[in-house]
Amino acid sequence: MRIFELEEQIQPLGIYGEGLFKLLQVLSLEDNQEKITEIKDLLRLIDWFQDFEIPRTYSEFEYKLQIKDRYLNSDLTYFDQRSSNEGFLFLLFYFTLFISDLTPKFFAIDNIDASLNPRLCRRLIQELIELAKKHDKQVIFTTHNPAVLDGLDLDDDEQRLLVISRNLLGYTKARRIFKPKPLDGQEPVKLSEAFLRGYIGGLPKNF
Repeated sequence: MRIFELEEQIQPLGIYGEGLFKLLQVLSLEDNQEKITEIKDLLRLIDWFQDFEIPRTYSEFEYKLQIKDRYLNSDLTYFDQRSSNEGFLFLLFYFTLFISDLTPKFFAIDNIDASLNPRLCRRLIQELIELAKKHDKQVIFTTHNPAVLDGLDLDDDEQRLLVISRNLLGYTKARRIFKPKPLDGQEPVKLSEAFLRGYIGGLPKNF
């Protein structure tokens, strides 16, 4: 994700972040400014993030994003993506992927929780669901992080949770999970807790 020099290999976006810088350049043009503003607003889920800019003075072979940390000393006006943490870069990738009209309408994201803390995982899923509806995207994502499940609203039929497993013969099977119904007099169990307790499956049974 930090090596924007791979830009020319895949467009509009590759699975390792290829094309991200160039796509941001396209979105930064005057006709797409509202999309860049939307990305920046969403990135403020990260407490330290203030702004980013795409310099127009670099040569065509330089790919550096100027990122502003609101806690930095005023003498350090910005840093580039090589000094950023992976969580920020993943969010930048996800939000650009969902917001751009140039990216596919249907795609999948593996291990969407990578490099993100549990609370941010939950909020990210909520934000991506809204973005998918707004920008007409249909997305499949995988996770092993229970916090991601708490970002889902299973009362909404457009949001579906599937547990993928193998049977005794090694065949892959998918089972849809519906919203757990609380017992009389009991508080509803969060999806994350239901997952950890083994109520919905998806955990190994051999240990």
